[in-house]
Amino acid sequence: MDESRHWADVIAENVAATREKHIIATGITPSGSIHIGNLREVLTADGAYRALCDAGVDAELIYIGDTFDPLRKVYPFLSDDYAEYVGKPLYAIPCPCGNCKNYADHYLMPFLRSLKELDIRPVVYLAHELYESGDFVPATMKALQNRDKIAAIIEEVSKRAVPADWSPFNVLCESCGRITATKVTGFDEHRETVDYTCDCGYAGKVPVKGNGKLTWRVDWAARWGILGVTIEPFGKDHATRGGSYDTGTRISREIYGYEPPYPIIYEWIHLKGKGAMSSSTGVTVTISDMLQVMPPEVLRYLIIKTKPEKHIDFDPSRIVELIDEYDRATGRARELSQTGTSLRSDIPFTHIVTALQI
Repeated sequence: MDESRHWADVIAENVAATREKHIIATGITPSGSIHIGNLREVLTADGAYRALCDAGVDAELIYIGDTFDPLRKVYPFLSDDYAEYVGKPLYAIPCPCGNCKNYADHYLMPFLRSLKELDIRPVVYLAHELYESGDFVPATMKALQNRDKIAAIIEEVSKRAVPADWSPFNVLCESCGRITATKVTGFDEHRETVDYTCDCGYAGKVPVKGNGKLTWRVDWAARWGILGVTIEPFGKDHATRGGSYDTGTRISREIYGYEPPYPIIYEWIHLKGKGAMSSSTGVTVTISDMLQVMPPEVLRYLIIKTKPEKHIDFDPSRIVELIDEYDRATGRARELSQTGTSLRSDIPFTHIVTALQI
């Protein structure tokens, strides 16, 4: 990447002429508190979006909340009562505090409010609503019809065996409500239905519309074409050889006939003394907490100033120094960090803090 120019402008230049309009996608599974490590994906997308807009390119920023993903385990921050919900979609699980519509909303709504404070304004999609609306039906039927081809792609790219009873579609059991315990036993391409059995002992037939979701690697490839995605940042875990992006690229081209999006691979944000942030382990600093102690433009700057492929070491004890660094900055990173309420002060923040303490 060009060392003399900001990374977002380099990306904008690389992709500007490839499409008349660019759609930059970002998405997070709201399985726990959405932290500043997650924010790197969204701010990377927003940086590319702003750079494209500044270059006069028609662009749109979208966010997909993966609300149809299952609760995978009882995380350390949950009560033991949540054991009965393991395997059920996040949108169909009760809210931990009792004040939100569901589990997904409990973690998603504070995050979306924080995005507004950060002047990030994507078009928001919720995965379960996309499936319930029927948007995924054609892609689901095509995946079922091409099950063997997709399995061969996954085996060839990932170098792992696909079970004989594997299906690209996970059915939501009508009886137990789990999406992780079912097996597709047949489908009707004319009626757009699937037959299935569940580990709970239930067997049935349901329309594919709203009654399940594609497996991750297939879902990701399908949504690119459904939503017209042309650019997408994602973590280095998806970018490994034989990983999700490699398989998604093949599935997108060979099954759905859609060119995969331009990839922006990003590194993790490490919390000093604790390692990479993770909702499942509880190693997090939430975005709302950070916005209580620093201006939104400084939080943007923390991420925007660093190339996506370089990891960020975040030390909460050095927030004052970060604010002063932002105040002194004059380049493109500062420009891309601005919010609608940004104000500039010529007085160093450390001086203000010292004065207030006298």
